[in-house]
Amino acid sequence: MQSANAPKAVGAYSHAIQVPAGRVVFLSGQIAVEPVKDRLIAGDVVKQTERVMQNLKAVLDAAGATFDDVVKTTIFLTDLADFAKVNEVYGRYFRNAPPARATVQVAALSRGARVAIEGVAVKSGAASTAPARVAVQSPQAPRAIGPYSQAIDVAAGSFVFVSGQIPIDPATGELVQGDVGAQTERVMENVKAVLTASGATFDDVVKTNVYLADLGDFTKINETYARYFQKTPPARATLQMAALPRGARIEIECVAVTGGSARAGAVQSAQAPAVAGAYSQGIGVTPASFLFVSGQIPVDPATGQPVSGDVGAQTERVMENLKAVLEAGGASFDKVVKTTIFVADIADVAKINDTYGRYFQKTPPARATVQVGALPRGARVEIDCVAAL
Repeated sequence: MQSANAPKAVGAYSHAIQVPAGRVVFLSGQIAVEPVKDRLIAGDVVKQTERVMQNLKAVLDAAGATFDDVVKTTIFLTDLADFAKVNEVYGRYFRNAPPARATVQVAALSRGARVAIEGVAVKSGAASTAPARVAVQSPQAPRAIGPYSQAIDVAAGSFVFVSGQIPIDPATGELVQGDVGAQTERVMENVKAVLTASGATFDDVVKTNVYLADLGDFTKINETYARYFQKTPPARATLQMAALPRGARIEIECVAVTGGSARAGAVQSAQAPAVAGAYSQGIGVTPASFLFVSGQIPVDPATGQPVSGDVGAQTERVMENLKAVLEAGGASFDKVVKTTIFVADIADVAKINDTYGRYFQKTPPARATVQVGALPRGARVEIDCVAAL
């Protein structure tokens, strides 16, 4: 799906992908590029955010949706000091319960942008009298301080999108004291409270994004994180960001299934790297028929070691790893509706595009591309994806 009123897609991605069966629309990350002149909007972050929101509006319009249909967003900032100004503009676009959200600071965005926003929308069914989306609130989780909901429960497909949680004590509103283990414990308890309020549990979680201030904390975080998944752990992406809100060392967001949908089980492929932690290579969802694939880095599944070579070779390995998991889950790249490309250097994007684009012979998926602080095992690229079966 493309809109003439949004910036032209430069690379192998679509402005949005709509999944007809579930009325779900995956929106590519938008930056502050003016669509007619194809140049980044000059000025402060307020003007850039306004342009980003107008670009998203154009894509939503093309999909027959509105901001009232948006259930989840991710805001990528190059400076968290811009957070308050971005919120002022962003909040004006949501009249009703705002979507779930995660906000993180990245190292860089395409074209020197200061803000990028991606999202997911679910269109209301004309024949349905029930609301397509319901805000979830729990007093056992930190109250929302800004235009977002703790979670959004989606009737179509029975998904719950949980906002990024940081280690805030809901009783005091303050960041918890202690090491990263204590911070992770608080984050998981906050996530648990929101899941419980939506009628879900950790057993219903299909995908998490774990944002860290320091990948050196990875082992300690895994120890705490793993205790909350007594059954099959969800798909996962783990990244080091440039900074997290309020100086937190960890932030976790997730997607869970409830109601008429359920996890179809873990997807495992011997042609993809063996899991090293509390995650699955992929998790299927039925009957909504989605497959959530964990972030893949350029590790050779035969040796368990990162591949040598330039970023083109690394991207090739990542795509082959994704292909293996997709095929094990009964999907292919033609079924992929959304990807996120995390890079160690935004200057690598052109080379990554050359390789990435070869894997999408038909309509390419929606996409966001950001430079993070660091990737596991010194990788230069990590990619996760969602497929609609």
